[in-house]
Amino acid sequence: MKEGDELVQELAELAKKREAEPPPELTSDVVINLAGMTPLQYAQQLGREAKKYKTPVRLLEKAVDAARIEIQVDKLLEPHWEVTPADDPVDAAQMFAEIEARILQHVVMPKDLAFVVALWIGQSWIHQHATYSPILGVSSAERDSGKTTLMGVIKFLVPRAILSVGISAAALYRSIEKWNPTLVLDECDELFADNPDLLRVVNSGWTRGSGIVRCDPETNEPIAFPTFGPKAIAGKGKKMPDTMLSRTIFVQMKRRLPGEQIGHFRHLDDAGFQRMRSQLARWAQDCGEALSLALPEQPKGFINRAASNWTLLFAIADSIGAGDRAREAAVRIAGATDLTSAGVALLRDIKAAFDASTLDYLTSKTIIERLTEDPEKPWAEWSRGRPISEKGLAHLLHDYRIFSRNVGPRTAQAKGYRRADFGDAWERYLAPAAEKAEEGLDSDALPSTRLPPCNDYEKAEKFGREKNGRSSNDINAVDVRTGGKLILQAPSSFPEPWGPFSRWPEDGLELPSSLLVANRKVPLDRRPALGPPGDSLDDLQ
Repeated sequence: MKEGDELVQELAELAKKREAEPPPELTSDVVINLAGMTPLQYAQQLGREAKKYKTPVRLLEKAVDAARIEIQVDKLLEPHWEVTPADDPVDAAQMFAEIEARILQHVVMPKDLAFVVALWIGQSWIHQHATYSPILGVSSAERDSGKTTLMGVIKFLVPRAILSVGISAAALYRSIEKWNPTLVLDECDELFADNPDLLRVVNSGWTRGSGIVRCDPETNEPIAFPTFGPKAIAGKGKKMPDTMLSRTIFVQMKRRLPGEQIGHFRHLDDAGFQRMRSQLARWAQDCGEALSLALPEQPKGFINRAASNWTLLFAIADSIGAGDRAREAAVRIAGATDLTSAGVALLRDIKAAFDASTLDYLTSKTIIERLTEDPEKPWAEWSRGRPISEKGLAHLLHDYRIFSRNVGPRTAQAKGYRRADFGDAWERYLAPAAEKAEEGLDSDALPSTRLPPCNDYEKAEKFGREKNGRSSNDINAVDVRTGGKLILQAPSSFPEPWGPFSRWPEDGLELPSSLLVANRKVPLDRRPALGPPGDSLDDLQ
C-alpha cells in the first residue's frame, strides 16, 4: 500500500512538472496542416492539437479559418489570372491600337467608343495608383446588341476578372476584399431596382479609401470591407439611379446590321489575349505611378465628378499622343448621356417659362400651366397619372432652397416665385453649353427682343388691362439693338394717341411703318414676338 502511494505521488509530481514546462510552439505549419485536412481528419485532430499546444480550441479554429482564406486568395480562380509581365518595354500606342482592333474584331461599335473601352482597360491595370474609379457602363436600347460579347472580351484583357451575371452587395465587397478583382457584371438591367444596399456599395467604390462596415455575426466586432475596385456593368437601357450615372462612363451599343461582318468570339482565352495582358502588366509597372500624377487638361464644361471620371483616361491618351481623340469622344459620350435629375429638369423648364415672360415673377399656377403644356414631359403625369401640383412643385424646389412667396400686384397677390430666387440654382445646376444651344444664334449679332424685367407690378398689370382688357404678363418696354447701338427705347409711360408716325415727346424720334433692324427691314405684320403667345408690338400702338 505504501509503495502504491509513492507511485501515485511520483506520477502527480511528474504531471506537475509537465504542466510547468512551456508548451511546444504553435507554428504556422501546424495551422496550415490543419487547414489542408479533410473535414473528418480536422474534427479528429483539432482537439488533440489544442491540448498539445495548450491553446483554446476556439482560438485555434479562427487561426485555421484565416489560413484557409489565405490559401483561397493565393489560389487563382481562373487560369488567365496568372500574368507574367513582358520582358521588354512596351510601345504603348501600338498596344492600345491592338486592344482597340481586338475589340472591333468581335463587336460592332464606333471606333472612338472602342478606343475609350481600351483606355478603361488600361486604367484597370494601374488602378492601384488611381484616386477615382469610374464605372464602365455598357448599355443598349435593345437586346442582341453585342453587350455580352464586349464584356467577354473585356474579361480576358483586365486583371483578375470575375465575370458574373448580377451580384449581391455582400458578394461584391467580400470579393473585393478576398481577390481585389476587376468585376465584369452582365445582365444588370434591373440590378439596382429596390436594391439600396448594392447601390451604396457600388457608389462608395468610386473613391479610394471608401468602404463599408459590417459586424461579425459571431463576435459583433465591426469589420471594414474595401469597395474600391474597377467595375464594368452591362444592361439594357440606363436603369441606374442618378447618383450612379454620374460615376459612370457610358458606351452605347447598337444591334449590328446584316452587312456588318465581325469575327466570332468563342469566349475562350487565346495567345493574343495572353500577349496583351503581359504587355499591359509591363506597361503598368513602367508607367502607372507617373500617369497617376498627371493633371491632364479637361474639355470645357468637365468639372467635379465628370472631370474625375476622365482624368486618368486622358492622362493615358495624352501619353500615347491621342489626347484630342479621347477628349472628343468624352464630349460626345457626355452629350449622349442624360444625367438630368427631376430637379434639374424642373429648373430648366422654369427658366424657359421665365424667359418667355416679361415680368420678374410667375405665380405657381402659371408655372404649373407652362410645365404641363408639353404632354411628352413628365410634369403632365407626374404623380399616378396626374399633373404636378403646386405642393409637388414646392417640394422639388425646396431642395434648392427656393421657396414660394406672395407675388403680383398688391390687389391680386398669389403664391409664386421671383426670377431672382432661381439665379444661384440656374448658375450651379444648368449646363452653360445647353443654355447656349437653346439660345441658338449669337445674340450679339441679332436684334434683341428680350425686355428688361418689369419691377413695377401695378403699372404692368394696369397697362395690360388698358390695352387688352385682361391682366397680362405683356410688354412694358422695348429694347431693340443693332450691333449694340440702341435704336429705340420706350419710356415707362406711353403717350396717346399713337399714329403710324407718332413722335416720342422727349427725344423726337419717329416710328416709321417699318423698323430698320440689323440692316434689314421687318414689316409690321412679321414683327417678332416679344413674350408669351399673343404678345406683339400691337401692345405699343
